[in-house]
Amino acid sequence: MKRLFCNGSPKNKAMMKLINTIRKKIWLCVNVAFIGFIMATCFALYSNHQLQIHLTHIRDLDFHLAIQSNELLNLFVTQKNFYKESFLFGSPESASSGNSLSKEITAKIESITKMKRSVHCLPADRIESLMTLEKKYGEYAGQAAEVYPLLSSGKDPGDYIKALQLLAADQNEIENNLEYFSRFYRQHFSSNITTMMETTSHNSWLLSVFFLALLATMLLVVNWTAERTLINPLAYIKEAVRGFGRGQRSFPNLEIMDTDDDIGELGAAIITMTKDLVNTTVSKAYVDSILHNMNDSLIVTSRDFHIRSVNRATLDLLGYKDDELIGRHINMILSEFLCGSPDRVVCNNDKKLVSHLCSNAEKNFLARNGQEIPVLLSTSCLKDEESAEQGFVFVAKDITDRKKAEQKLEQMALYDFLTGLPNRMTFHDRLDQTLKQAHREGQQTGLMFLDLDRFKEINDTLGHDSGDAMLKKVAERLMSCVRESDTVARLGGDEFAVILDNLNDPRDAINTAERILAAFTEPVMLRGKNIRSLPSIGIALYPLDAQNAENLLKNADMAMYKAKQNGGNNYVFFSRMK
Repeated sequence: MKRLFCNGSPKNKAMMKLINTIRKKIWLCVNVAFIGFIMATCFALYSNHQLQIHLTHIRDLDFHLAIQSNELLNLFVTQKNFYKESFLFGSPESASSGNSLSKEITAKIESITKMKRSVHCLPADRIESLMTLEKKYGEYAGQAAEVYPLLSSGKDPGDYIKALQLLAADQNEIENNLEYFSRFYRQHFSSNITTMMETTSHNSWLLSVFFLALLATMLLVVNWTAERTLINPLAYIKEAVRGFGRGQRSFPNLEIMDTDDDIGELGAAIITMTKDLVNTTVSKAYVDSILHNMNDSLIVTSRDFHIRSVNRATLDLLGYKDDELIGRHINMILSEFLCGSPDRVVCNNDKKLVSHLCSNAEKNFLARNGQEIPVLLSTSCLKDEESAEQGFVFVAKDITDRKKAEQKLEQMALYDFLTGLPNRMTFHDRLDQTLKQAHREGQQTGLMFLDLDRFKEINDTLGHDSGDAMLKKVAERLMSCVRESDTVARLGGDEFAVILDNLNDPRDAINTAERILAAFTEPVMLRGKNIRSLPSIGIALYPLDAQNAENLLKNADMAMYKAKQNGGNNYVFFSRMK
């Protein structure tokens, strides 16, 4: 396969002159495919022409013969019936109608005979039968035209018995012949149609086989030509370019290419470029080593943000291999990339975007497993000696640990450290937001204020650890009794609150309160003892009981104290205290 590109025999050199440019190689493949197309088209046109000839024959001869022979039989039967009516009923009009059909029947027989004579391959006896029929009918028509009008006018049939017998015999003979010809031409037409369908199916099968065989041949020829003249030499060049990037400086496959060929000339240019770079580049390996061993992620992209290079820290951080990132758009790993579409190209005059990219910012890298990794990203423009932008350098520092610490601080600020429920500050914020939404949408909102009976006794007798365990269990049971859209918060000590969002009816609040009371009937095991701490629940509704969060909370608290006064382990609505 390499010989095609080597300085070899005169025959190879002559062939190389025919395909020594990329344009000629492409035209060679195109011409091979075009020749195959022409051959397939000619074969299809020839097949269609043959079918057209057969179909024309059927249309111009067989179809007309079948139609006219059937019409001829019908005309004769009609004439026979007219004569019969004139004889039986003495109807001169029927005799006249029968005589008027004679010319039309004779014309039909002559038309069929003429049509059959135009077919040179028809046997002579078939033409002779038609001519005999034509003669026979002429004699019959003449006799019938004389006899039947006389009989219809009242003449004695006894004077014409012999003539009637002859006419009846001629009628039967002619009708039998016409039925024979009509049946024969119909069967012949049907047989020809069947044969044509079988021929068409056979030709379709042959055409399919021919096209598939031709397509396979053309694919093999084009593939073989393209592989020898384009794919293999370009693959050698691609290997050389990749090898050069890995530090390789010798390329035997390029050295044996014919320099008179366009691709061979490109290979020679790569060899020359490699030698020049080896002579002028001194510390590339040293610089690569520094970048490779950086602790922070380093990504170099082109002007259109396609990745050119990444260091080892980037691969370790994201879980990719080197060849999985090179050539891909930066938004593959930078989920908050500003350009959006990977097809967008940044122009030198896009100052706003370039300025933004060159500033430090917290972003998220997208790892191979889909995980988002927070990073502190610093971006700078990569420029040449003329200060023209050639690409961008992205340096990212993994700040996952810092983000976790921030989230932990946020959790401590917004949520109760013991139960994990929203704390008092978060509760007030959510209550305000829920009431605003309820006001906009004209909905009802419920607020439950809940306090545990005998909790101080449990805390004092069993210790704070048991009290904390009880509070955790209370939080779990409350969460199991409300909807996902509702909010359960711990306000402090043994005080809890529940925001019931979007109530359709006060009965919804009653159902929730009853579920909570039922959940607290089951004791909690603390230090080997079954302990019960039952709740007292106060319920206030917006906008029925209050128009703002402060009054709603105060009214729910008052209702809760009323529930305690009633013995605990129950619920009280503020609206029912009035």
